[in-house]
Amino acid sequence: MIKKEIGILLILSSLLFFSLNFYEEKKIQVQNERLVQDFFQEEKQTSIEESYYGVLEIPKISLKRGFYSYYSSLNNVDKNIELISNDCIPGNKCSFILASHSGNSSISFFKNLDQLVLDDEAIIYYSNTSYVYILKDIQHVVKNGTISLLEPDTSELVLTTCNRKNDNIQDIYLFVQKGFSENI
Repeated sequence: MIKKEIGILLILSSLLFFSLNFYEEKKIQVQNERLVQDFFQEEKQTSIEESYYGVLEIPKISLKRGFYSYYSSLNNVDKNIELISNDCIPGNKCSFILASHSGNSSISFFKNLDQLVLDDEAIIYYSNTSYVYILKDIQHVVKNGTISLLEPDTSELVLTTCNRKNDNIQDIYLFVQKGFSENI
């Protein structure tokens, strides 16, 4: 009889755990959709601290997620997509670097980057302009807290995340700018 009660208790606790996880993911998704919508509106409804600085879209993997200013307290890989440096603006000859998790948690926004292949597109929406980038290289390097990049001769987008199969490897996706459109 005790085994049956323990089994029922385990099943109920598992259901509760998965329900709470599902609820948390839905809450994050709804908040992101609201903030993305505010980003594209002329008059933003959210505060400056809470407003997105830009939006990353990768159509192939159905990713459309905002990111915060480098100086925002919300610019943290443990909460959002993180803007790694404040010295590059999309469209300039520099490396615009974003990082996110790739696991299975509700904050693993880069979990599907491994589905990308060369020539796939990514779009950065920033300051009323959309910048289109094409994937030109995928690198898998030993994770040491840094990324070695050459000085770009074009505007590039760099996405980085942990490798899903090996915790000691960092995946780096290098995109180069294809074009831009003003007044998004």
